[in-house]
Amino acid sequence: MSDDRRTQQATLGCGSLILIALIVMFFSRPGLGDLEREVKGLRSDVGELKKSIEVQTEQIKVLQGKVEKAKADE
Repeated sequence: MSDDRRTQQATLGCGSLILIALIVMFFSRPGLGDLEREVKGLRSDVGELKKSIEVQTEQIKVLQGKVEKAKADE
């Protein structure tokens, strides 16, 4: 029985090799660092845009109040 174990060969089929390649590719994550930096930059830009929108919304409300007050004074 011990001789049988020594002479047995492990063979990998095409499917097994593809599966191994996919696992290696998934865990090596090539180029993912660049993508993560870009996403982080985009999130930062979106945050800045939201703040800018809030400021502009406040300015519009102030201007609308002034216009309504001017119409009321006429």
